[in-house]
Amino acid sequence: MNPLFLSSIKHDKAEKKKYRWQIAISVLALFVLGSILNIPFSREVKRLNIEAGNIAVKLNESVLGDTVKVVISSLILGAIIVFIGLWISSRANLGAPLIARIFSKKPICPVISSKAVWSSILLAIVVALLLLGLFELQKGFYPVQERLSRPSKPFYALVSLSAGITEEIMFRLGLMSFIIALIQFSKKIEKPSNNIVWTGIVISALFFGLMHLPLSKNFVELTPFTIGVTMIGNLITGSTFGWIFWKRGLLIAMASHIAFDLVFHVVGSPFG
Repeated sequence: MNPLFLSSIKHDKAEKKKYRWQIAISVLALFVLGSILNIPFSREVKRLNIEAGNIAVKLNESVLGDTVKVVISSLILGAIIVFIGLWISSRANLGAPLIARIFSKKPICPVISSKAVWSSILLAIVVALLLLGLFELQKGFYPVQERLSRPSKPFYALVSLSAGITEEIMFRLGLMSFIIALIQFSKKIEKPSNNIVWTGIVISALFFGLMHLPLSKNFVELTPFTIGVTMIGNLITGSTFGWIFWKRGLLIAMASHIAFDLVFHVVGSPFG
């Protein structure tokens, strides 16, 4: 394997502990911001459902009302996730070392190289292109009838930013770190082995796939085939982001996730 993909970000436990509150507030602020960025996409999906005759869907006339609800709920949920990811799961020694380094005002280069950052983003883009290619093959062999027209590209651009931020905080910083720390605790070991980390990566990626099923239901019928495609696709992407989070930290996982979504949903048209 290319040395670029073997290099890992350097975790300074003392530094992360010293700036834990600053990291927590920063991550919480990012989570709230990411949640707000999702509002236009969420409202557009509801509008399209209503336009298609789905009377069960209601659209709040007040954007401000939606924003207030999202801010309050994301503050509560984000605080819980951050507590789990930075305090309860601290033994997993994952988290956001790059944010800690930014607050320390020390040079970033000793922690992670620019080549390692760009290789992570490149990996995410390559995975996006491969999956787009598989979707093109699938359309020829097994076309799927859409239930609902999809939001336009600007909405997907916004939700790419939103998902890249919020989903990495939820599934990598929160769930993946917690699973690894829980296994560590049960086995009474100080440092997680590669097998333990990969267990956390895969389990969190499976939950990542399950989380996408309700969204997929808006656009396609949930059949064994579409469920399988959704779960396998998100297992691949979730495992990729999990590996990047493990090797490069939260911020790089976010950047890679955003790059993936922009290529997959904005540059490409996997369902169109």
